[in-house]
Amino acid sequence: MFEHMKKELERLAQLQQVSVPLESDAEGYWDKECPSPGCLFQFKVHNEDWKNIVRDEEVFCPACRHAAPAKSWFTIAQVEAAREFALGTVVNCLNRAIREDASESKRRQSPNSFLRITLEARGGRDAVLLPIASAEPMRLRAVCEGCECRYSYIGAAYFCPSCGKNSAKHTFFQTLGSIRSAVGLRGTLVGSIGIDEAEVVTQSLIEKGVLDAVTSFQRLSEQLYLLRTGKQAKRNSFQNLDVGSELWKSEIGQSYDQLTDEVSVAKLRIFYQQRHLLAHQQGIVDAEYIERSQDHRYVVGQKILVREGDVLEFVRLIEILGNGLMEHVGD
Repeated sequence: MFEHMKKELERLAQLQQVSVPLESDAEGYWDKECPSPGCLFQFKVHNEDWKNIVRDEEVFCPACRHAAPAKSWFTIAQVEAAREFALGTVVNCLNRAIREDASESKRRQSPNSFLRITLEARGGRDAVLLPIASAEPMRLRAVCEGCECRYSYIGAAYFCPSCGKNSAKHTFFQTLGSIRSAVGLRGTLVGSIGIDEAEVVTQSLIEKGVLDAVTSFQRLSEQLYLLRTGKQAKRNSFQNLDVGSELWKSEIGQSYDQLTDEVSVAKLRIFYQQRHLLAHQQGIVDAEYIERSQDHRYVVGQKILVREGDVLEFVRLIEILGNGLMEHVGD
């Protein structure tokens, strides 16, 4: 009477996997999540590129560059939904087997028999099996300059998920955008943590913006120099405005004041020297700062004051310089 059920249980006992359909978002991207417990960064990869460009052996996290096989990058939500889908598949298989046994038991009964024993199936509602839905599209998108893999993310991403390459160009513009956003948070912070704390936090973000702007341009210059010459520049050469300018003049025939103008370079020199004070002397002015920057607004022993407008101007100038450099190196 339970032959179909027995066969189905035997089949399920041998079942190794259940195929679970995944949907891409409206723009064709699949949800992914870093499997590293300390990261769990969520991002998306275009489904065609995941199938045709990304390798099964190794995928990289755009945030931390953790590497793992392609099968390891399902999101926690996808894993939970897949578990429910698999359970629903098993339930539906058992329900079908019970109904088949019940139907067959009725067919086997003789209408003239004195005693009739039949099986009747009641309840056993089937699970509704739907493809696993994708999260909403992510606003920030990137295309790897090396392998052309398309991916999207929220926040900041530094590495291509397919080849693991770090694009200094992408990081450069991403960092400048982050600085612009961060230095304008004073109003938001005042409403959430109070005016005194907001002022301290905002000033810290402003000063960090000066440091980050120099670092991002340094990384961009180092990568462009390697691309142009095939060799690494001397360590921290592009952390020094004058040394970096001379390196590029000897390589592409253009110094920084030719890529921008003398007034802009004079402003950049002040910002670079302020970065040095913030990084090494907590912003306290010394004689070397005044000599190198020619910034006579301060005397030795004072602390430099960097305001929101200063950082935005620094970012504007460093972006112009970076764009000019990329244009010449790309020629």
